[in-house]
Amino acid sequence: MSQEFLDFVSIQLTKNGKAALYVQLYDALRELILNGKLSNGYLLPPVRKLAAFLQVNPGTVVSAYKLLEQNGYIFSRSGSGSYVAEITVAEEASYQPPDIESEFEAIPPRTSIPTNCLDFATVMPPPDLLPIDDFKYVLMEVLDRDQGYAFTYQDSQGFKPLRQAISAYLKEQGIKAQADNVQIISGAQQGIDIVAKAVLRYGDYVFTENPTYPGAIAAFRSRGAKIVEINMEDDGINIQELEAKIRSFRPKLIYAMANIQNPTGYSYSLTKRNRLIGLARRYNAMILEDDYISELDVADAPLAPLKALDRDQRVIYLKSFSKIFMPGLRLAFLLMPPSLVAKVLAIKHTSDISTSGLTQRAFDLYLRKGIWQKHIAAIRRIYLERYQTTMAAVEQFLPPAVTCHRPRGGLTCWLALPEGVSARQVVQQAEERGMLLTPGTAFFPRHAPDRFIRLSFAVVSSEEILHGVKMLGEIITQDCLQKSAK
Repeated sequence: MSQEFLDFVSIQLTKNGKAALYVQLYDALRELILNGKLSNGYLLPPVRKLAAFLQVNPGTVVSAYKLLEQNGYIFSRSGSGSYVAEITVAEEASYQPPDIESEFEAIPPRTSIPTNCLDFATVMPPPDLLPIDDFKYVLMEVLDRDQGYAFTYQDSQGFKPLRQAISAYLKEQGIKAQADNVQIISGAQQGIDIVAKAVLRYGDYVFTENPTYPGAIAAFRSRGAKIVEINMEDDGINIQELEAKIRSFRPKLIYAMANIQNPTGYSYSLTKRNRLIGLARRYNAMILEDDYISELDVADAPLAPLKALDRDQRVIYLKSFSKIFMPGLRLAFLLMPPSLVAKVLAIKHTSDISTSGLTQRAFDLYLRKGIWQKHIAAIRRIYLERYQTTMAAVEQFLPPAVTCHRPRGGLTCWLALPEGVSARQVVQQAEERGMLLTPGTAFFPRHAPDRFIRLSFAVVSSEEILHGVKMLGEIITQDCLQKSAK
């Protein structure tokens, strides 16, 4: 065996494993770097030589090296090769052996919610807030009007009157829209998946906010895309970091939630919105804007979507009606650049042919009759009270060391725990006392810090909010006391 490969004899790649070969190689090299076997300045073997030694395609090594460089573990010099970068003490201290399943975990689905618990995890309206009578009214009108046609297969692009009604609704939000550019889809998750299939190819770079929605992470990974995360600040994405990384990686797609971001609740300033679109234009990247829940913006002057600032068809706008309407109906839409319409339509047809025609026809009337707007106004008043109660309770009952950014509205707030306090342990202790919370680890593409909690007030009453936040404060305080005693 050649002396130059002695450091790599521990690398074992499984060609039929769950993870792709380049991900396995990335993890193995990352482990060697973090445990000190490959130290700062170490010159990694040339791509073809390492590929021959490991008996893999050179592209596997190239992809692993690129991912290592993307995450700061190595750096390259033109004409010289790839070298191990200097790893900080904090990174070494936080290192644990790689575990693909845990490092890239998503929020585990709950098949049922225990009775008599305080549910601060669910992010959807409770059944008693759903507009049953109004929906029954439009549903009966559709059945009387359309008879059996209401149950036929719908056009794959969507019921045209609904697409027209959505276009009119968007124009009220300052967005120029044509019905021909609207694609009806079965929920926001399908929309992200369709866009990923339409825009991304294996090995393409996609930028996401950090933290971000786990479903988007899963969709992009399913396409073999390389995710580069950009840290969030309280006024939106870190523009300096974005500008530095966009020059290096030239992403095909940037996934962003400009209004009341999930999970942080942060909203982009107007300056950052314009800068994001400007950088995307300069480096020829598309933006997928996920309008998560802007209808529940409680500020006096709601912010317009990124799409309202789009001047050169750079932004794909994704909007779901499910979150605050009727989650089980799975109704959403994409507003696309004309160049993507045919491609997205073909992918949608392959996915599930079409979204429920009955649902589309009913929601068309729901929009045209102004019932949607009435529903939004009603639940905004309800959630404004819960929002204000939650913010007051956080200030009153949580330790001062807990940081909580005050969002513009929505259904959640994002808590940063004191250093040394484990969010996972807090969540576990809360569950033992009958309270459900969501740990923040699920929202990070990689290197998830264990100190964030997403607190939802979607299904809890004001009394439950006060009781639950007080209990959470007691758990965190007790944890802090125990840590200080040690």
